[in-house]
Amino acid sequence: MDFSIDTATGRGEMTFEQATDIMNNIYLSLTVQRGSFFARPGFGSRLHLLRREKNTDQAAALAKDYCREALQWLIDCGRAREIAVDVERDPDEDPHRLKVRIQVTQADLSPVTFETYQEVV
Repeated sequence: MDFSIDTATGRGEMTFEQATDIMNNIYLSLTVQRGSFFARPGFGSRLHLLRREKNTDQAAALAKDYCREALQWLIDCGRAREIAVDVERDPDEDPHRLKVRIQVTQADLSPVTFETYQEVV
């Protein structure tokens, strides 16, 4: 399963063309809600569920699990060899979001780093 984001239209539409950059796959895997993509109900993540969680260690652990779950298909299809997820929380400086850092070792052993934030209560 490979998807691409067509940015030529200015709307960032998802296409069924093969992505040449794994960042495309990571982004879509984390932003599409699990179960909402008609062609593959198992595709996507459950990170959206954390919007109702408080900024706790348990929420950070869930974010880590949800990211791994959403990106596992990259390993299964051979696009990546290893995926490491690190979630940082700073309830004093940034009480309403978690910082998510993902390190992906691609099939050709080149590393890719993806960073995003996940909103929490």
